[in-house]
Amino acid sequence: MELDREEILEALKRAALSRPNDAVALALNPKDAYVKELDLWGVSEFKVNSAGAVEVKFADRVKAIGLLLECAGGGEDGLNALLEALETEAE
Repeated sequence: MELDREEILEALKRAALSRPNDAVALALNPKDAYVKELDLWGVSEFKVNSAGAVEVKFADRVKAIGLLLECAGGGEDGLNALLEALETEAE
């Protein structure tokens, strides 16, 4: 599978901005969750042990934002470009 630049940037953006709410809901009530509808982009690992304890590890959001900033050119201009792109996406 070959990814292009836009797909990689989109995946980074989703990981960086994903909220933990759905992962927490899944951990607390796994039987009530419909996984296909959950935003789990920020989850890097999800484990349930034999005793039923749940462990959720989240992606490094700071690193993802740093990579996005680097792709936007870095520095003040890159930061402004990144913020503008994120604001446009939110609209």
